[in-house]
Amino acid sequence: MKRRIDLLQWLQPTPNLCIVCGHPNLHASASNALHAFAPLRQLKLHEVVCKSCLNEIAWIDKILCKRCGRRDRCPDCSRREESALWMNRSAVFYSEAMKQWLHRYKFQGDERLSSLFGKMLMPAVERVTMQLIYKQGLEEHWRKSNKTAVAWLKGVSGRYWDAVTSVPLSEERYRERGFNQAQQLAACISAQASIPYYELLFRTQQGVRHSQQSRQARLSETGERFSGSHQGWNAMLRSIGRSKPLHILLVDDVYTTGSTVHACAEALMRVGSGDLTVASITWARS
Repeated sequence: MKRRIDLLQWLQPTPNLCIVCGHPNLHASASNALHAFAPLRQLKLHEVVCKSCLNEIAWIDKILCKRCGRRDRCPDCSRREESALWMNRSAVFYSEAMKQWLHRYKFQGDERLSSLFGKMLMPAVERVTMQLIYKQGLEEHWRKSNKTAVAWLKGVSGRYWDAVTSVPLSEERYRERGFNQAQQLAACISAQASIPYYELLFRTQQGVRHSQQSRQARLSETGERFSGSHQGWNAMLRSIGRSKPLHILLVDDVYTTGSTVHACAEALMRVGSGDLTVASITWARS
């Protein structure tokens, strides 16, 4: 009898576990299902994240700084002069819970979280894509389609993001972690939004950990740490069949002062002779 019970237990399907906390209470509540922002409703995060962890997500719902996507007033952008970076949009506020999630992924090597973080980035991609639609004067045509901005622009030839790229990791950090989190997140966006991924940047200086720098030191950093990859750039141009104007999404994990993504945007402008639009997508905004 005991063997029969053991066999029945073995045959029963294993309950799905929350990818964040490991508890088997998925589908208990789709707390993001009633969110007003349509792309967020479509993520279906409740299929991989439990109710408790879903409620920890610090979504950025309201944006006050149109430039960096911060949800309150931004002193950094007011001090910064003209920049090569068009704008930044982030998925979440860098709360204590979000810091713990990123620490597990980035420093403890839990790469399972890359797919979750990649899904979480899509509302930010949607928001910056909406801004691209406004910039190109296509708002009226888009609204008539009743589609999300990303879905609509997929069918508009020559008016979509030409490429997605990522902030390059230093050789030392790559050896420590074994992966580049920004590259993995960019690959997720590439797959979900059908935007080709290219390695368009490389590091010319290894730099210091941002966690070891003061805020002023981060703000004073220049684009000399990064350079555009001519090999990657030429591969992109051969693929898309045109040279300008170009629209590129740059991906990183966290936007603090913006020094890294601004430096990368400057490097892209140099290799692209300036005739392009660079927007950054970051998972968290501090």
